[in-house]
Amino acid sequence: MGTLQSVIEAIQRDDATFGLSGNASERDGDDASSFWITPSGVPWPEIGPQQLVRLAVTDGSQLEGALRPSTEWRLHRTLYERHPWIGGVVHLHSLYATILSVAQIPVRAVHYQMARVAEEVPIVPYVTFGTEKLASQVAAAISQEQQAVLLANHGLVAVGLSTADAYRACREVEWTAMIQYHAMQVGTLNVLTHAELEAVRQAFKDYGQPSSHSD
Repeated sequence: MGTLQSVIEAIQRDDATFGLSGNASERDGDDASSFWITPSGVPWPEIGPQQLVRLAVTDGSQLEGALRPSTEWRLHRTLYERHPWIGGVVHLHSLYATILSVAQIPVRAVHYQMARVAEEVPIVPYVTFGTEKLASQVAAAISQEQQAVLLANHGLVAVGLSTADAYRACREVEWTAMIQYHAMQVGTLNVLTHAELEAVRQAFKDYGQPSSHSD
């Protein structure tokens, strides 16, 4: 199941979402026409491989697993169907992203850390959770250049090539939202420009150690 289980454990360890809220999924590495998703209403510490559910991308039919899938399974299914490049999806009710979603304030590029995710994380209008309408709105807003959105009065959704990538995007957006929230209390935001963010993206390509590096 790729990186899904490690992300589930990280969400629990990081206390990254409120209570039972949030969900995560990953496209099946052996069958791209299906995906694994967390179950509905099960506490994060209790979610292991046996609690995960496999659904079909085409119609959401349940292929494996005894539990009911997350109520947001339509959101995940629609993202996988409309964006074949997506390998993982994470949805959290993280604190600062949710605060800004309630205030209807997009997450701006107030720090270069967000450059890999988007130049701005916009607000998707409020729709009842778990609905096809919400799924469609989110899928329409997401692209390879726009890998996260805020759901009005709800929370944060991010995508990536894997669930680990999607969770990293969630963490980067949440951290930026926190910085933005506090900066708004003390002054006017200085938002990075497209050119400045593009320079960061180029710099990120050479960040860290070469793939052949070993201790």
